[in-house]
Amino acid sequence: MSPYEIYERKMTKQELYAAIAKLPDIQAKRIYAYYFLEMTKTEIARAEGVSVMAVCKSITQGLKTLEKELKNFEE
Repeated sequence: MSPYEIYERKMTKQELYAAIAKLPDIQAKRIYAYYFLEMTKTEIARAEGVSVMAVCKSITQGLKTLEKELKNFEE
């Protein structure tokens, strides 16, 4: 991997973390648990005492917001 590729990868991670930090707290926590901690949606729901549907909706909405936010980084 070239130094430029390493730099690009690092910047992409920083942009992702910055975008996640802008999400509402509950969405950020659920996305982190699902994608980074590799918890299932059922496990997240059980840990929070909420329905799986609530977790699914929250993650979906958070991902839509992340998509918009990350497109702004490209511009």
